[in-house]
Amino acid sequence: MSIKCGAHNCVHNDNNGNCYAGVVNVRGTHALTTDETLCRSFADQDLKADAEFATEFNAAPKKAGVNNIKCSACHCKHNDHQKCYAEDVQINHVTASCETFEQH
Repeated sequence: MSIKCGAHNCVHNDNNGNCYAGVVNVRGTHALTTDETLCRSFADQDLKADAEFATEFNAAPKKAGVNNIKCSACHCKHNDHQKCYAEDVQINHVTASCETFEQH
């Protein structure tokens, strides 16, 4: 169960599609389509210039998995009580939306 993130300009992304955010927050309480979801954990690479943020981010990098996702897209078939149960999750490289979203 993995996360593949195309948002290579995100500070949590290692540019191979691996996410290293401690918690991945996917928003979309009223989402009925993929475009209405959003990875709120996205943080632009420019934040790496902030020494405090960079130190916190690099403290103990561990690849995030689907079990690290807190999801508010309650209309998604993979969501059960704000937990994601998809096999794999794909985050869009342009909009940081959840491409795995499927309405139930």
